[in-house]
Amino acid sequence: MHALLRAFWEAAAAEDAAGRITFDDADLGATLTTLYGRGRDAHPALVVSEEAFGRSLARAVGAAGARPLEDLPIEDLYLACACAERAPGSAAAFEGRFASVIRRAVRRVRRAHDDQEDVEQRVRARLLTPSAEGPARIAEYTGRGRLEGWVAVAAIRIAISAGRSESAERRLHGKALAEAAGVDPERMLMKAEIRDQMKAVAAEAVRSLGERERLALRLYLVSGMKVEAIGKSLGVTHQAVSKMLARARDGIRAHIQSGLKERLRISDDELSSMLRFAASQVDLSISSALRAK
Repeated sequence: MHALLRAFWEAAAAEDAAGRITFDDADLGATLTTLYGRGRDAHPALVVSEEAFGRSLARAVGAAGARPLEDLPIEDLYLACACAERAPGSAAAFEGRFASVIRRAVRRVRRAHDDQEDVEQRVRARLLTPSAEGPARIAEYTGRGRLEGWVAVAAIRIAISAGRSESAERRLHGKALAEAAGVDPERMLMKAEIRDQMKAVAAEAVRSLGERERLALRLYLVSGMKVEAIGKSLGVTHQAVSKMLARARDGIRAHIQSGLKERLRISDDELSSMLRFAASQVDLSISSALRAK
């Protein structure tokens, strides 16, 4: 039996225990050969074995509920199969076609410019690299819709999952700090009073800045401008902007520390532990105060 046909039937038997996948053997061999040729013609630089492509087609048919072979996105399935099999040149072909798709998908979820590239690389790794749990994620593509849409959805899911993992890691880190310090800052932060005090003190700290420092900090933290761009806007060097931002941040944090200590009537040790745990809340309060100005 032809290698392509044999691989298809073996995989179909494993995928379809109910026996829904039925074809006329005489026609099926010729059909599979034609589809394999379509995939190779679409991606002539990528070599995929007949066995691998036959298994991929069987999975696609089974996942689609015995969908006709001719209705499958053969060219996309061939590329996905090449990536799953790690065929030479497949990663470059994938990147050339879907780099912009991944970029747009990640930026729909992750707004912070400083971590978008890291998340994009994580998406590529998850989609194209096998793990201890199994084959690369791209092997899950079964032709339900175009590969471009599947990649976009997968990228969004991976980006969301990465965000959840990072949030969980930050929470665990905060709890460890609290336990090590011997105080319970997490319980304090849960109270609305503490959050309100943090916002009020941050607003006071921002008002204490000079107009030029406040503008530079707003452009940097709220608008996301680069130091060089801020320097051009203000007519100064980027070194001067860096020093200005450092002075502003140091001044705000000192004001927040003294203001919270006075308002909450807590010791230096308790204040230090709370600020370590609440670093993200401090930054959020500063950003909120800058937006309000």
